[in-house]
Amino acid sequence: MDRERFAELLDAYGADFCRWPAELRAEGAAFAAQPGSDAAALIGEARKLDALLDGARGDTEPSADLAARILAFAPRVQRPAFDRRAMLALAACAVFGVVIGYSGGLLAPAPVEDDSYFSMAFEAPSAFEDEG
Repeated sequence: MDRERFAELLDAYGADFCRWPAELRAEGAAFAAQPGSDAAALIGEARKLDALLDGARGDTEPSADLAARILAFAPRVQRPAFDRRAMLALAACAVFGVVIGYSGGLLAPAPVEDDSYFSMAFEAPSAFEDEG
């Protein structure tokens, strides 16, 4: 572990190694114990910040001014605009469907007068009927 990584971990988890992730505790403690490193100064600064954060009250409400400033920088959600082209396309599809549905019977071929094929099919004995 180098000085930069140790400083990043101190900023993230504080000076108390018990708050550090288990896999980093031993490595952080070993770096802090090295002679000649400025780990003691870094830990002292981190302890000051920890004391300030621990002493801060967590139940205070943000001021109305702070809430207004946060909301001023929040991204705006844009609602999609009404698209007239999509509505016209949908209406055209509906009209086209009604016209095709209505005229579907008119487009069917007219029956021929010689319907002997169909009449034979209905007069022929069924394979499922008993011939006896």
